[in-house]
Amino acid sequence: MLIVGEPYYSDGLVTIYHGDCREVMSALPDVDCVITSPPYNTLPATNNPSGLHGPKGGRGKWVKKAAEGYADQRDEVEYQEWMLEILSRAFELCRGLMWVNHKTRFRDGVGIHPARMFPWPIYSEVIWDRRGSMALNAKRFAPSHEFLLAFGSPHWWDDNLNTRMTVWRIAPVRGSDHPCPFPRRLISAPIASSCPPDGVVLDPFMGSGTALDEAKRLGRRSIGIEIEERYCEIAADRCSQGVLALGS
Repeated sequence: MLIVGEPYYSDGLVTIYHGDCREVMSALPDVDCVITSPPYNTLPATNNPSGLHGPKGGRGKWVKKAAEGYADQRDEVEYQEWMLEILSRAFELCRGLMWVNHKTRFRDGVGIHPARMFPWPIYSEVIWDRRGSMALNAKRFAPSHEFLLAFGSPHWWDDNLNTRMTVWRIAPVRGSDHPCPFPRRLISAPIASSCPPDGVVLDPFMGSGTALDEAKRLGRRSIGIEIEERYCEIAADRCSQGVLALGS
């Protein structure tokens, strides 16, 4: 693992760090916008699930890739404390809005809404309509949406995209090297609207680097942090190659 302060990759617009985001963020300067999608703490304990998530349900490869990608089976109290520690540091670094993609998760039959997990004022709320669900047997209306919540207040805002409104119907990305990548269309408008043209975007859970690549396409600088080195390699490769197709 690289020491804090030594980038894994840098090209003038994109800087990638390989390491624990708590350690890396302690040495970073302020940024203009944060946009990130933390682990949801919902993956099965093994990569051999059954039902809709099993091979016959068509999701076996996705679950196997996800389970092998990250340790995502924390005790719920530990998970929420971990999230709060990381995102509190990101919020402190951010001059403007911190956008967090998360969803309502269910524990012992009770929904845990992300707005209850995080204490900061909500400036904007986007509903991501995923156009489908993997929980058709959940004894409740099948969840088919996630949230993109903007915490804090903007220090810069561009009104040009306001007419997009707040419910966005966007299909999840399929066939990616990462199990849960950002769709470009989900993050493009928040970056363009709340990060000034000369600003810096931070993603402390960078994954395969979609937020960084999209920020680069929009002419913004960006910083990404990722604890899994293979995703740092993927992100560095895609950012060095130029912008991928919209939706990837």
